[in-house]
Amino acid sequence: MERFSVAFLFLALCVSSTFAQSPESLLSKTFKAYQSLSGLRVRSTIVAEQKVGGAFMKRTISHEAIYQRPNLLRVKWVEESEQGGITVVSDGKNLFTQIDALRQVKKEAAPKTLKEIVRSSDRQSLVVDELSCFIGEGWKDKVTAAKVVGKENLNKRSMTKIQLTLKDGSTQSLWVDEKGFIWRSQRKLEQDHPGGKLTLTITETFSEVTANPKLPRDFFAHKIPPGFKQVSEFQTPQMPPRQQR
Repeated sequence: MERFSVAFLFLALCVSSTFAQSPESLLSKTFKAYQSLSGLRVRSTIVAEQKVGGAFMKRTISHEAIYQRPNLLRVKWVEESEQGGITVVSDGKNLFTQIDALRQVKKEAAPKTLKEIVRSSDRQSLVVDELSCFIGEGWKDKVTAAKVVGKENLNKRSMTKIQLTLKDGSTQSLWVDEKGFIWRSQRKLEQDHPGGKLTLTITETFSEVTANPKLPRDFFAHKIPPGFKQVSEFQTPQMPPRQQR
């Protein structure tokens, strides 16, 4: 009987140590997991839901991104209700931004680092996500409180759910695997609004997270599609003048 008691105590200690990981240690593990990579490929679906009073709006966006240090990337966003999308490509020398709706491609010199490309200023992202970790933005400057909610299964993977309170007052939940990679992120922001309480929820669920993907040599080359115009600045269509009656 004593043997069973000792065995049960050992098992309980193992289980408790598994759940005893602090949210701070898990967030640091996530940061280090992305920082250790030379390249990253992700595919995800982003769902943005906005409620103001009795009004409700929902947008669904498909997202695919490939990053490779020091300054190579290919990112595409396509909204569910629209044809085409937005594509950004850096081949290391040039940066291309393609807007399908305008049928235009903006070409400019590529910055030397991914951080310079994805951040237009010194301001960092407000949230903890795969890109911010990959480019070296620490979580400690963004989070005021964190707690481990528990274990959940997501896409047949065991995840640890972490709930964050961010410095802008919003909350964010992260579902991370045993390696520290993020497979779902959900941010919720509530504000007062003249039309009623405004609630914005952004949920990103990943279908692929590939560390250091093997890519063909010309993967980051960008060819301007037929019928598209290369520009130095985007040109919006001119509206015809209104006729006076």
